[in-house]
Amino acid sequence: MKKLILLILAFSSYSQADSQILTGTLVDSGRKLLTTQETFAIEGTVDGTVVVELAVNREGIVTGTKIIGEQSTVKSTPSRMKAENAAKKLKFTAGTRYAPFEHVRVKYTYKKGVN
Repeated sequence: MKKLILLILAFSSYSQADSQILTGTLVDSGRKLLTTQETFAIEGTVDGTVVVELAVNREGIVTGTKIIGEQSTVKSTPSRMKAENAAKKLKFTAGTRYAPFEHVRVKYTYKKGVN
């Protein structure tokens, strides 16, 4: 019983770490996020979300980004650019067995700062 509880706790904490990685061929191929990033939350002047689609090469480097407006609630261009710049710093599992470019959608959550 103890092992079962530990297994459940370990799985839930792992799944929360990647909960902002939404969908894409990169997820389907089993590639993992290597960047150690505590959170996908950004302090801003509004509450909302920005969804960014990434193109990732075989080396695991983000080579292109695109804001998905239909899935984003933040309309501020500077806020969207901040999420896009953060997404460009992400690194994923590298390997020659992956497609030359794979795509993934990542969600950044904006929280109003307390001033």
